[in-house]
Amino acid sequence: MYAEELVNRTNSYYYDRGIALIEKRYIPIKIVKSINQNTIIGKLLSKSYVDYCGIYKGKHIEFEVKQTNNINFDLSLIKEHQLRHLINNNKHGGIGFVIVYFNPLEQFYLIYIDQIIEWKQNNKSSTIKYEFIKKKCYPIDITFPGIIDYLSLLK
Repeated sequence: MYAEELVNRTNSYYYDRGIALIEKRYIPIKIVKSINQNTIIGKLLSKSYVDYCGIYKGKHIEFEVKQTNNINFDLSLIKEHQLRHLINNNKHGGIGFVIVYFNPLEQFYLIYIDQIIEWKQNNKSSTIKYEFIKKKCYPIDITFPGIIDYLSLLK
């Protein structure tokens, strides 16, 4: 996935320069059977939380990375337990957000969990309209080849 690839490169960039420590969480899988060198059968051990977690300027951050072929953001792309986890993270003083890459616009946006909550409270639709995102959320530009500086947008 293009979006995760850029986030992974960015996280390595942050780590190499001592800016932040952000790690990708991997899905907890138990290998049940190895078919060949490149194929396994696995069993999901538990629901995973969110894609990334780490620390930046003394603050705990957790976030999801999503990519869509639409210009609106369908909240069904975030699993309910992930949304609850991001909300809980915020309640405990962490920073929770979603980075979304909109393929048709070739644009990344950072959407805080509070903005998702605001949308859900004020709208019946589970799809966040691009007008809301453009007005209330934060565009992330590619600032260096393969780097998206999302940390500069954190409050």
